[in-house]
Amino acid sequence: MKKSLQVIIALIVVWTPMQNQAQMTIKFRGSDGWGLASRYEQMYTNFSLQTYYGTVTKIDTVIPSSDMGSGISVILKTANSEELVHLGPSWFILHQDMNLSNGNKIEVKGAKVSFNGKTVIMAAEVESKDRILYLRDEDGIPYWCAWRKK
Repeated sequence: MKKSLQVIIALIVVWTPMQNQAQMTIKFRGSDGWGLASRYEQMYTNFSLQTYYGTVTKIDTVIPSSDMGSGISVILKTANSEELVHLGPSWFILHQDMNLSNGNKIEVKGAKVSFNGKTVIMAAEVESKDRILYLRDEDGIPYWCAWRKK
């Protein structure tokens, strides 16, 4: 009886750490189509960066293509036109400490591209009042793409 109790305790001691290790494994969902290897992200280039000034007339969700998750976009009314500006994936943008609403005057630094038949500005920075939201680094890599090659 004493021997079998020792065996059971030994099994529990060995088995418990293995269970905890197994529970520590995390399955990552990926970038939801917004990653560096996506067709969408490959459209971005720093060589075509421009600055756009205007007023936000609409904030909405957008799905740039069928293989992507939702993103956040704004319609920017400039002096000459209305521009569709993609800020980034919803799961990233909605967790930023920013206050953006219709009627805000903003400055957007971004690259204008044609994607799936629409002309859009892929934002790198958005400035509103005394705040700035950095969306891409100086190489154009989005801040939501944290895993990088060495």
